[in-house]
Amino acid sequence: MNFLMTGTGASGSWKIRGEQLGREIGAKVQPKALDVGGYHFAIVVKRPPLDLLERLQKAEVPIVWDVVDAWPQPLGNSWGRSECMAWFRQSIQRIKPVAIVAATHAMAEDCAEFKVPVIALPHHGRPGLARNTIRKEVRCIGYEGGEQYLGRWSQSLTAECSRRGWKFVVNPESISDLDIVVALRDWSGYAPRHWKSNVKLANAQASGTPFIGSSEAGYLEMAIQGRERFANTPYEVSVALDQLTPYEERLRVSSSMLVSAPRLSDVATKYKQWLKTICE
Repeated sequence: MNFLMTGTGASGSWKIRGEQLGREIGAKVQPKALDVGGYHFAIVVKRPPLDLLERLQKAEVPIVWDVVDAWPQPLGNSWGRSECMAWFRQSIQRIKPVAIVAATHAMAEDCAEFKVPVIALPHHGRPGLARNTIRKEVRCIGYEGGEQYLGRWSQSLTAECSRRGWKFVVNPESISDLDIVVALRDWSGYAPRHWKSNVKLANAQASGTPFIGSSEAGYLEMAIQGRERFANTPYEVSVALDQLTPYEERLRVSSSMLVSAPRLSDVATKYKQWLKTICE
């Protein structure tokens, strides 16, 4: 197979789904590719620039669209399902993909109406993450990502840590420095709940860092039963923190997560096998 991995190349999802995964499956990785002729197909990550889309369509290169986080943000984070699907249908008409890569099984199910092959492909853990050594006592919990998405949770988590004598940090130098990582989002729209990827959980699993997240499809689908904690209210967060305070529990959680973490090589193998069926 001769295929191109392309897109805008300006997001964290591009680094994961474009660069890392693209190299692993043997694609030509080129953001905003200019020379697009001669490929069996092009995998376009997230939102393709108009000129790139025009080049691909003019060269008659079939497009596989990796939809990961492509809906308009922050506006689309508050949309209901009907608004999300209206955006999706318009995007399909514009991009005209021959196949779709979905970030969650919930998104894949929503793609059924488009009558093209679909794969639900989770994020892998960030390569090179250090293993969490799991301290005897909890000292610090934290969050990785855009602080604007925390919203009301920022104040709540800071207060919870202050009450316990812990520290709350945003974007630590390493996730492995945290005793517990939180992945909470102050958005209740359909897309964040059903289409958002599992990336924060994947990084927690790959580093063996105990995890508390929102009840989103991307996390629930990839969770290891009885290991991750999920919370949607301050009270539920407090309960989850209580559960993860004992050293023995955090050690048990960490060990299980390390064994079951989604690996780049495994995700790439699944991806490549599916891509071969698109070419047949």
